[in-house]
Amino acid sequence: MRFEGAFLRLETKGRKTSLPHIVELRFAQLGESFYLFAGAGRSDWVLNALNTGRARVLFSSVSIEIFARAATEEERLTAEKEFVRKYGKGLFDQWYRAPRTCLCLTLAGQPQARRGSGGELEAKTTYAQWEASGRDFYADVGGAFDFASEEYDFTIRRNFINTWIRKQSIDILRRYARPEDVLLEIGCGTGAETVECAKNVGAIIAIDISQKMVDLLSAKAKAKGLSKVQAHRLAAADVSGVVAYLGDRRVRLAYSFNGALNCEPRLEKFVTDLHALLEPGGYFICSIRNTICLSEMLSHALVMQFNKATPRKRQPSMVSVGGTDIPSTYYSPRRFKEFFEPEFRLREMIALPALLPPAYLSNYYLKARRGFPLLEKLDPLVSERFPFKLLGDQTMFVFQKA
Repeated sequence: MRFEGAFLRLETKGRKTSLPHIVELRFAQLGESFYLFAGAGRSDWVLNALNTGRARVLFSSVSIEIFARAATEEERLTAEKEFVRKYGKGLFDQWYRAPRTCLCLTLAGQPQARRGSGGELEAKTTYAQWEASGRDFYADVGGAFDFASEEYDFTIRRNFINTWIRKQSIDILRRYARPEDVLLEIGCGTGAETVECAKNVGAIIAIDISQKMVDLLSAKAKAKGLSKVQAHRLAAADVSGVVAYLGDRRVRLAYSFNGALNCEPRLEKFVTDLHALLEPGGYFICSIRNTICLSEMLSHALVMQFNKATPRKRQPSMVSVGGTDIPSTYYSPRRFKEFFEPEFRLREMIALPALLPPAYLSNYYLKARRGFPLLEKLDPLVSERFPFKLLGDQTMFVFQKA
C-alpha cells in the first residue's frame, strides 16, 4: 500500500509515563517500510520508539502498528535520496542537519480502518436524524470523547486559536484561585488545564463524561507526581456525586472550560446541584460556545462564503468530535445567564476570543496573521466591552453564588 501524503502521525508511548505521544512528521516510503529523519536524536519520539521498538502510524483513514528500529547506513542513504526527491534538498538541509537520525518503521500488522478526526462544524448527521435514531445521549458523547482522547492533546496543541483561548482562560481562573482551594473541574478532558491550575491550588477534583479522558488525566497526574489531583467519571449534571470524594473539604471555586456544558442536556439540574455544592460566596467560572460569532461571520463574508456565515443559527445542532457526530447546544450569553439566575450573580462576561476567528479557522488565520498585527493585542482590550463580549466564539462567565 502506497501513501503519498506529505506527513504521517507517529504515536509512541512515553518512556516514563506510558502516555500517548503524537507528532506529525515528514516521511519517505520505500516498499512497505517508512523512514523518518530527525535532526536531534534526543527527540522524545525517537527515544520512545527505540525504547519499545513498537509504535503506531496514523493516516487520515488508516492506522498501522509498526516495529521501529534505527535504520542501517545503507537504508539511511537510500531513504535520504527518496526524502530529497519528495521534499527538496533545501528543506532537507534546513530541517535535518547532520548528524541525522533515521528510523525505519516496518509493518507489525495489517492497516486498520480508522475514522477521520473531522472538524467541529463538519458533522454529517442532522440533529433530527440523531434524535430519530433513539440513541443514548451520554453514551454517544462519552464514546466520541473516548475515541478522541489519545489525539486530543495533539489536536489542541497544534491549533493556535485553541492554545490562545486556553491561556486566556487559565489566566482568568488564576485571578480567583487561592493556594488552599479545593478546585472542582467539570469536563476536564485530558487535563491540560488541570495540570496548569494544580500549581495554584491545594487540590483538584476533576470530572468528565469520558472514561478514557479520565484515565489519561489520572496517568498524567501520576507521572507528574500530582497526588493533589483526583479524576472521576461523572456527567456534569451528576456533579453532586463529587461529595463522595470531598470528605470534610469544601469547594469555593469551580470551573468548566471549552464548551463542556454545551454537551450537557440537564443544565438546570447541574446549576441546582452546583449551587448546593459551592461554599457561600463561591465562584463558578465557565466558557460555552456562543450562537453568534462576529469573527466567524466576517471571516466567511470576506471570502464570499455567505452560506457559512451563520452555521450556529439552529440549535440544538450536531458537532464532530473524533469523527463522531454528537448533539450539542450553543447558547446566546443572555440565554445561558438565565440558567444561573437567581442562584448566582454574574460578575464578569468575556468573549473568547472577541476578534480572533473560531478555532476551526485557525490555519486560515495563521496564513493571514501578518496582515492583522494588532488583532491579538486588541482582543483582550475589547473582550469585556459591549457589544463584543456578546459576540465571541465562546463566552466566559464568572458567576458568584448568591
